[in-house]
Amino acid sequence: MNNHAKRAIRSVLIARGAFADIYEPAWVRALNDLGVHTTLFDAHRYTLPGLLGRIERRLLLGPGIRRIHAQLLQQVKEQRPDCLLLFQGHYFSTAIIQELKKFTLVTGYHNDDPFGSSRHMLRYRHLLPALPHYHGYHFYRAINVEEAQRLGQKQAALVLPAYIPWLDYPRQLNSAQQQQWGCEVIFAGHWEDDQRVECLTSLARHQIQVRVYGGERYWRRHLSAPLYRQIGPAHHLPGETYRLALSAAKIGLCFVSKRNRDQYTRRTFEIPACGLFLMAERTPWMADTFQEGKEAEFFASADELVEKVRFYLHNETARQRIAMAGRERVIHGGHDLHSRLRGWLEEVGDWRVAFSC
Repeated sequence: MNNHAKRAIRSVLIARGAFADIYEPAWVRALNDLGVHTTLFDAHRYTLPGLLGRIERRLLLGPGIRRIHAQLLQQVKEQRPDCLLLFQGHYFSTAIIQELKKFTLVTGYHNDDPFGSSRHMLRYRHLLPALPHYHGYHFYRAINVEEAQRLGQKQAALVLPAYIPWLDYPRQLNSAQQQQWGCEVIFAGHWEDDQRVECLTSLARHQIQVRVYGGERYWRRHLSAPLYRQIGPAHHLPGETYRLALSAAKIGLCFVSKRNRDQYTRRTFEIPACGLFLMAERTPWMADTFQEGKEAEFFASADELVEKVRFYLHNETARQRIAMAGRERVIHGGHDLHSRLRGWLEEVGDWRVAFSC
């Protein structure tokens, strides 16, 4: 078999480690769209039900974890995919990685920051020691690539987040939907101890209509009761309701997580893909990717945010022009999931040649 044939990835098995459909199920669909036969191994189904299962998944031990290892190994032996992708990989120790490598190329991907905080060391107690033993591993953040290389994973690489074309597009809303979801500024995301509370408070004090979503329990705890009543209830927006809310707003806020050391987020691409004006925290990556004032707007403080929001709420033509240009940027800039996975397939194919899998 020549190197070209070895490089071609024709079949992939993805072992599920996250829970939302925007992760592994979306990768399965996108890879199949690209002509790669891809199937999903749902690791979660093998842990115990209810509280015991949550304990197993937290402690990463118990009969359910052993079942995951046994069932995945059996499926890999039977299916012999060109590549096994362990999404996040929390369940898998060095020993099981070594067993799986006997039958296929073993790679991983992580959308969180496994190096960023000791608060998750229990969660990453298998992943970090096993990381050098994968054939290769992709990360959401460039800083994690460098950290993995220092840990001994020489085939560490980057796959940026993306918008999902069959989910993230502008909706045409009826009057009832517009009334239910409509607002001037929307933020859908988690609470964090950074400037986001100050920014949201400043917007509300200037009588700007803000709606916040993303975790009622935490937002209620960290916002004053009057402010929460004004901008909440901050419940999660699953699936289609999230896209309806984006389509009904005028400006979409994007904060970056300092806890995760982010320069961008998934919303960086979802907001403009849904046709919404993007107002994002200014970072070097954002400034290199979007033309400020033409494809998106940036802010570094609450005062700058309020000033720009007020300007664009009173200048609809400029706001819509930037929203349209932002959508064109993410579409033609290759920030969709299919484009990301084309790059992923090329790198994984190179690894397959290097390791002669």
